[in-house]
Amino acid sequence: MFSRSVTPNLLFLIRQRNAITRKLFALTFGPHHRVTAKGHRANSTIVRDIYSKLTSHSSSDQWHDAGEQLIEKYFASSMLHRRSILVKLSQNFGVDHAVLKRSIELYHKNEQAFMNVASASRPHYFRLFQSIGNITGGVERICSMRADTLEMLCSSDLTRTESAALRPVENCFHELLTLWFCQSNLRLQQLTIESPGDILDKVMKYEAVHPLAGLIDMKRRLGPNRRCFVFMHEAMAREPLVVVYAAFMKKIVKNLESIMNDADILEDENSSDTAMFYSISSTQAGLRGIDLGNMLIKRVIAEISNTNPHIRIFATLSPMPYFRGWLLRSLKCAAPSGDVIDERLLAVCEENEFFEGDIRIVELVRLFLLDHLNKINVSKYEKIFEIIMHLAVRYLLEVKHSATGRAYDPVENFHLRNGAEIYAVNWKADTTTKGMESSYGVMVNYLYRLDQVTKNSAQYIQKGEIAINSDTLAPTTIMHLSNSFAHFVTHPTLGYDTAQIRSAIRDATRRVASHMRYEELLLQRYSACR
Repeated sequence: MFSRSVTPNLLFLIRQRNAITRKLFALTFGPHHRVTAKGHRANSTIVRDIYSKLTSHSSSDQWHDAGEQLIEKYFASSMLHRRSILVKLSQNFGVDHAVLKRSIELYHKNEQAFMNVASASRPHYFRLFQSIGNITGGVERICSMRADTLEMLCSSDLTRTESAALRPVENCFHELLTLWFCQSNLRLQQLTIESPGDILDKVMKYEAVHPLAGLIDMKRRLGPNRRCFVFMHEAMAREPLVVVYAAFMKKIVKNLESIMNDADILEDENSSDTAMFYSISSTQAGLRGIDLGNMLIKRVIAEISNTNPHIRIFATLSPMPYFRGWLLRSLKCAAPSGDVIDERLLAVCEENEFFEGDIRIVELVRLFLLDHLNKINVSKYEKIFEIIMHLAVRYLLEVKHSATGRAYDPVENFHLRNGAEIYAVNWKADTTTKGMESSYGVMVNYLYRLDQVTKNSAQYIQKGEIAINSDTLAPTTIMHLSNSFAHFVTHPTLGYDTAQIRSAIRDATRRVASHMRYEELLLQRYSACR
């Protein structure tokens, strides 16, 4: 029979085990994996202390002091405690609904009182955030707080109550930053190898589209026939906000290697006529959704036009970051835009007696494509590149967000909103691992025709119409550019009829059919899936 007494040595071992367990838990989940009731009360006290000395008649100095107190407490806290502080701020110092109701009643009696409604609709903490902007480094602090809030809103453990409290806070941050980062407050700066080292280091660190290999790579991007521009803000003087890289070329190039290769650099800048934008990166998470890139690229085009009048063409070589993910989800029947294999693709197969009317045709095509596209395998991509190009253009022209009607691809949406046109879709344009993983190596040229950008932008934003540069599209590109024949066939300047396009697609399909030695394997897979 065992004794129930605990010896001192055993008690020591138990305590030591518990201490080790707590340390391991802290290392795994962080020291503040949750906010305790005591922590919530402490955060409520912080918020109350900040607002205890404030009224609607408080002076600017009092609001200034309250703002300093908030950022001191906020940035000394862990992320979860920051979340608690913002939630308490929103819940206790939001909109005064009684005042708002009286303002609305007054407005119904006198429409000239509409400004009272606007003022009463603002939460009390809006003015507190405004006051932080007047503190040295305050604009950067608000930018960081918005970045935190956006991250909080994506947290898997966020409750509905917290989400409801944080969303209006994020809206206030967005409104203030939009006002503060208007075009008149932004300074366009061209970087050279002589630019301050700390700024160059940050530009290298922030590059997201085509990461830099080191200082030598950076020198190449700042060398002859190369340009790098950044947007700076007077309140964040050492922080590049948006970065754009351009290369001067003799024509619109169709692959990344032509831009990155030193052998293609022109000796005489005056012999070039095209500025190729190949990377645009936003560096601040807190400025996400604020249209700095839109303003930057237009300012850069104006700057290059003024300083380099021989440059007449402005185009991009842009990635399709979501294409592969969208296509694989579609083939696995989980895409936001429906199935990839629709009646148009099946009609092409049936017209060529690809599967002889087999009722399993959809499953066979789906498995065939998954077999070639699911894993990174360049040799398999080569065998069906016509299908990849066909689907890439369909992705660009047809896949849209259901709520907004805008292009699903964020890079495409950015350029179309700016007024650019789809110029060409290019196979094997980016053969790096990153390019293959995101879009099977496919990239897009967007063309900025300065006399058309305003019209193109308005048509896209108001009607969802996508501008396409039909004057320079090659027949092969047109074949790839759409299963939606009518759009291109009825275009008055194309000069290609339906039969011509269908014939090109039939030829492509026959080439794909030559690879149907996989058919037996696919049939086996189909049987296993039933």
